[in-house]
Amino acid sequence: MPVQRKETSLGNLRLIDTLQFNINTITSSFCYSDKEKTLLLDIGTSANVDHVLNTLLKTGIEPEKIAGITVSHYHFDHGGGCAELWKRMQGINSDFRIYTNTLTKELLQNAEGHVKGAATTFGPFVGTMEYIPDEAFEIVEYDSFLPLEFNDGAKIKLLHTPGHTNDHCSPAVYINGRLMFLFAGEAAGTFYADDTALSSPSSMPPNFRYDVYMNSLKKIISLKPEAIGLCHFGLISGWEDVESYLLQHAVFMEKFRSGIIDAYKENPSTEYVLESTAHLWEGKFDESLTSMKGSEFFFKNLKLALTYGVMVDLGYRKAKYENPTGINS
Repeated sequence: MPVQRKETSLGNLRLIDTLQFNINTITSSFCYSDKEKTLLLDIGTSANVDHVLNTLLKTGIEPEKIAGITVSHYHFDHGGGCAELWKRMQGINSDFRIYTNTLTKELLQNAEGHVKGAATTFGPFVGTMEYIPDEAFEIVEYDSFLPLEFNDGAKIKLLHTPGHTNDHCSPAVYINGRLMFLFAGEAAGTFYADDTALSSPSSMPPNFRYDVYMNSLKKIISLKPEAIGLCHFGLISGWEDVESYLLQHAVFMEKFRSGIIDAYKENPSTEYVLESTAHLWEGKFDESLTSMKGSEFFFKNLKLALTYGVMVDLGYRKAKYENPTGINS
């Protein structure tokens, strides 16, 4: 399977490692650029903005050529750096905008609860999410094209793919009607293994909804993208390999949820559920990642959070810090 888990380019598309949590190949950002116009797809946290901009500069993309950003969803590790990016772009490109839907806009502008909850799991790595003024945004309706065109004919559609969060969208690059690339974000799982794309869940609380998520996964499969990108981490190209990954992820998510249900029936404690489903995580994390300093903390908390997210969706636990339905949803 042609899986890329390092910074790379595919035509006018570029995969960027945000170096989130100070660990390589944890969180992806992408950009689409014809050198005259550049659109960022996610940014990471407020602490990742410098690295992403410097990476673009090294590849010949100057800040004044960045037309805007569209984010997959409002979470701190993907859209959290929008406020910092907006501040940096003032005085560089007055036309720079955050292209997003109404719900993501409102969630980015009212992120206090999310930041507080995320900090209980990821500590200082969450960064800051300051208020972003209305004029920073240009609203794009779900399943509509952004008002940007590139000199290769590319147009980018904001596909609504909820389930991980209610606002989640997957920016999709179309050229001459062909879906060349879909940034699935966290609508199609994650992968952290270098040798093969064995998916992990993306069931982060409090907004994960299994049925909605699986419907979005079916939507992505039906569109047959020629390549997909994931928030965590990387790029898969070639429809046959993309399809293989997506179908495998659908099977895994069913097993993961069923395993949590069975364990909870035996013993409702979170510790027992984690122990009973530990086998489902085997082979999911590459040794090159788990051996890094600080990674033990990250992966332990990640497993807990993703398991807890399914438990919240099942009604086994109550959501904390955030409204589990999101604003205006």
